[in-house]
Amino acid sequence: MNMPANPQLRDSFDVRARSTPTAVSTSLAAAQQHAQVAVAVELYTIPLYLSALASINTSTGSAAQSAYAAVLSVCTEEMLHLQLAANICLALGTTPNFTAPVYGQVPSFPDGTPILDPTDPATGDSGILNARIGNLVDLLPTMLDIEVPTEFETGALVPPYHSIGQMYDALKGLARLARSSAPWTTANQQSYFNTQAFPQVITNYQDLVTAIDVICEQGEGKAQSPPPNPPFTPQEFMIPDVADRLVGMSSDPPGQAEYSHFGRFLAVQALGLTTANVYTGTSAPASQQNVTLQTDFANLIASMNTLWTTGQGNIWSMTNLLTDAVKVWQAGNVPQWTPASFS
Repeated sequence: MNMPANPQLRDSFDVRARSTPTAVSTSLAAAQQHAQVAVAVELYTIPLYLSALASINTSTGSAAQSAYAAVLSVCTEEMLHLQLAANICLALGTTPNFTAPVYGQVPSFPDGTPILDPTDPATGDSGILNARIGNLVDLLPTMLDIEVPTEFETGALVPPYHSIGQMYDALKGLARLARSSAPWTTANQQSYFNTQAFPQVITNYQDLVTAIDVICEQGEGKAQSPPPNPPFTPQEFMIPDVADRLVGMSSDPPGQAEYSHFGRFLAVQALGLTTANVYTGTSAPASQQNVTLQTDFANLIASMNTLWTTGQGNIWSMTNLLTDAVKVWQAGNVPQWTPASFS
């Protein structure tokens, strides 16, 4: 595994680091950078998963309908995770930078280090993540790769991480080292998911830990100990802490919310959907439907940057995106979320 190119980032992971002013300052800067990366990772999943969701033709039967419910519930939680990651940024003293992800190239740290290098026991895939937009049948293995539970990954907490959970473990450790110097700013933090058992506004280090635990429990999940061997079942990847489950959301109902994303995607895999259950398409980034999708997505990115900077605005333009993506698939094209000149 390659060490980060940035020496300050590399040194922030040195277990021998002492709590000197320089070490604390370096840890805070690295924690801020990792919080920004968390925002980038969570945002990366949303167009990817929404594209897969939009590709499901629910008129083809109960299996397609079940898959749709499972993937929709994951998309709902990814939006929560993006909110929590952005709030962590502000708490640590850095404003989240929402930038439209680009697919078909390796997503990387600001210093050029790849973010994720998962080894997925469910698919046999390994290597640096490089996702491309596709329908659910084509994309499901990559979706499983992204959500690999931390328990299946080994190695030091240095990028590229073997799982999203490892990335968050690194963020948690860096924030612990820098907790006395972090400003714990609450201004402009957002809270859109009502009636949850966990705090959404990050006011201190314990809130940060709780938020990360929620993200990882819901997302990658916690496998049984010791981790099970394939073939896996969704029941082996339930969310053990009931307080970490999302409640009160019609798009993430009981029957879905108690399973991690990895578990839900395993359940989708077991449904055995084929190309008969999904839309297929060709690349047409300048089609009318794709231009509408690109416009609405750009508006969402701008709205989020304004919202977490000034507290003004909303994120509800996000609700247009699924409808937009469905129309792209139904027109016989693959969703392209950014203009071709930027991809």
